[in-house]
Amino acid sequence: MSAEFPGPTPQIVVSDADSAIRFYREAFGADELVRNRAPDGRVMHCELLMFGGRILVIDDFDEDPTSSPSRLGGSTVRLHLYVSDVDDVYRRTVKAGAVPIAEPFDAFWGDRYAIVCDPFGHYWSIAAVREELSTAELEARGDTWSARYESETE
Repeated sequence: MSAEFPGPTPQIVVSDADSAIRFYREAFGADELVRNRAPDGRVMHCELLMFGGRILVIDDFDEDPTSSPSRLGGSTVRLHLYVSDVDDVYRRTVKAGAVPIAEPFDAFWGDRYAIVCDPFGHYWSIAAVREELSTAELEARGDTWSARYESETE
């Protein structure tokens, strides 16, 4: 286990860490680096390596102030992954049991993009850069998209 990780490292809380770890290995090709258990057998720390970054997975402990999406009644965060092949990762996650939220599409900001919800209530956006845009191009495309969206929803 590394003493220090570069950048933020999310620690996600799930209702069944052992099943979640299996899902993340199958869906995202995660490599398990370490898993520690509490005396009652629940996972109190698991470190996964995926797509060049780390994620920590723990079971839901009533005495902990953080909660799993199932106990909370939803999720307050979306985990974002940059990958080389959005369509492949999307297919793998859905095949492994994720709920499709947004099928892969070419987004105005220059990414290929999709969204899934894993079986444990965590949302994942999956992206690959298709175009390198300047700030001005990105702002112009965003303005165009917003205007179109506003006119379609009126």
